Amino acid sequence: MSAPPTIVRGTAPPTVDVDALLRAWERWADTPSDAPDERLIDHLEAEHRNLAAAAHVLREQAAAALERLEEAWRPLVATLRGWLPAARQAERAAAAVPALSSAEKWLDAETDRIRAERFRPIAERAAEVWASLRQNSSVSLDRLELEGAATRRHLVLDVSVDGTDGQALGVMSQGEIHSLALSLFLPRVLLPESPFGFVVIDDPVQAMDPGKVDGLARVLATVAQERQVVVFTHDERLPESVRRLQIPAHVIEVVRRLRSEVACRAIGDPVTQYLSDARALLRTDDLPAGAAARAVPLFCRLAMEAACADAFRRRRIGRGEPHAGTDAALNDARTLMHKLALALFDDAGRAGEVLARINRTDRDWADTVTWANRGAHGPGAAATGLPPMVSATDRLAQWLCRRP
Repeated sequence: MSAPPTIVRGTAPPTVDVDALLRAWERWADTPSDAPDERLIDHLEAEHRNLAAAAHVLREQAAAALERLEEAWRPLVATLRGWLPAARQAERAAAAVPALSSAEKWLDAETDRIRAERFRPIAERAAEVWASLRQNSSVSLDRLELEGAATRRHLVLDVSVDGTDGQALGVMSQGEIHSLALSLFLPRVLLPESPFGFVVIDDPVQAMDPGKVDGLARVLATVAQERQVVVFTHDERLPESVRRLQIPAHVIEVVRRLRSEVACRAIGDPVTQYLSDARALLRTDDLPAGAAARAVPLFCRLAMEAACADAFRRRRIGRGEPHAGTDAALNDARTLMHKLALALFDDAGRAGEVLARINRTDRDWADTVTWANRGAHGPGAAATGLPPMVSATDRLAQWLCRRP
């Protein structure tokens, strides 16, 4: 006649009615101690039937609730059964995790070290190329390193401007950025692992100032010692730098003719090219009357001007004077006499002394200069007199180019 078990008073699922059993149990246990035997027997018989019925209902409700839990749990059993062996194996292997973590850290560190070691020759050569290309630039390339891992890898470019740290792309001009791109590209081309025996560069002179063009010519000459170098450009400054610096190069002119017909021809320096064109006109039999007498003097004058520019630019830049001032002086020299004065005296204001100076070296040259200067505006010589004039122009141009 004890109280209901403690478990019956615990929290039950909503589908299990514990209260009905507890009420029946209270009535069963509520037996007066002084009741006659007959009344006690009737009480026990009646309340026991009620208690047994309430317990039976509770058992059925509890069994149904357990069955629902089993149905919900049963699909997970197969998954857990397959997971348990791996879990037990992982538990046994957990002791190796610290060693593996240490090994992983070591491997990452060694990977970074090996990567930096392999990249160091590229960084060093890139710095050398930049030193050649910067040419009076105030931007110094201080550090070039690979950082990060996986998808976050990147190249660190630390530069300084007049000793002050800065971000590369934020402080560089377009020409400096092109030079920096070449500084990064060319060392990779020259790696022993590179399968290519050549390098093709499209218009690298774009946005470069003349000083950087000279640096580019020297860099490409260095690269050409190990690889064939092919450069496409519309800018005449690179061929001019190559000629002035006496860098061996094969220059090919590509022209588009009528109906998009493409023609290629090897060309030399401008002086040689203009004189070659003049001689080609002399050899052409089907020209209109008087065409050669007007065109040949023009080509000869262009050859003289090219020789003057070459001599003046070589002398000025050879003295270390800036390209900008040299080009400005050439642009200001509008006439052939002014250009000859620059080539002879380094002073365009002495144009009046030109003919007397060249006449002391060769008496034919003064007449040749006068003929070339006026010939494009009217016939300056008969057709039979053109070949000697071209030859005299050739000798004058060579003399100008050889002058110190």
